[in-house]
Amino acid sequence: MMRCLAEIAAKGVKTDKGFKEIHIGQAAKALTKLVGYDVTTTQVTNHLHKWKIRYQRIEKLRLLSGALWDDDQKMIVLEDQHYLGHTQDTPKDAEFLNTPLVNYEYMEACFANKLATGKFAMGSNEPLGKPIEVESLEKPIDLEGGETNGEGFVQGEIPINFGVQGLGATTPSPSGSTNNKKRKRVLSDEDAVQVNNMSDALRDVAGAINNTCHTETHPDLCKTVMDLTNFDMDERLAVLDYLTEHKGKGLNFMKMEADVREASFKLIIAKNPDLV
Repeated sequence: MMRCLAEIAAKGVKTDKGFKEIHIGQAAKALTKLVGYDVTTTQVTNHLHKWKIRYQRIEKLRLLSGALWDDDQKMIVLEDQHYLGHTQDTPKDAEFLNTPLVNYEYMEACFANKLATGKFAMGSNEPLGKPIEVESLEKPIDLEGGETNGEGFVQGEIPINFGVQGLGATTPSPSGSTNNKKRKRVLSDEDAVQVNNMSDALRDVAGAINNTCHTETHPDLCKTVMDLTNFDMDERLAVLDYLTEHKGKGLNFMKMEADVREASFKLIIAKNPDLV
């Protein structure tokens, strides 16, 4: 699906709002032919949304302090200690770090340059400080057409008879006006992306709380720590107390492979010299 949509995007037919319904239909037909059963446009849209969220997460991780980007392998690279510390705090990020990112080029073709970054206060395609367009009696904004000709931008003083939606102000309609249609406010793609980013952030916070607020330690934690016989008994006891106190980190410690667990043990001792 991603390969098909990336090829469509490469032809320059993708709009600022994403793929048109006809392009989603083309991807659905291609998938139907490939898998041998009907794939609907709704299924394609849902999967496309999941891949967009995945791409957003990757782009946020690329901005991590100290992170490097391997363009040949399409991989976010962190130093071992940085990687270990980050994945301890956010285990779900491990699948995106220090490993080649599958289908990254397809995601980039489909989603790049259309995400809300927060760099512009007045629109993603307008430089900061460009006047916004406001509605007045003489120059109403056509919300239904989706396009404006640029007229009606604020220049100098703002006319006193302009209407501001949502602030209780009303704009009288001249007799015989044909602009009395109900205007539908829909969520734009950029607004949807911001909502998704907020959802991701809330999930990250919930994950962090979940990792640190367990009521009991792992039943095999003591044995696992004591089995690390290449460390002194005092060190093992100190780390055991530390992991017992920080129960979320103790659970993560139990999920690690043997070599990663030893590295984590050394890191705990290094970061907490007062333990021993």
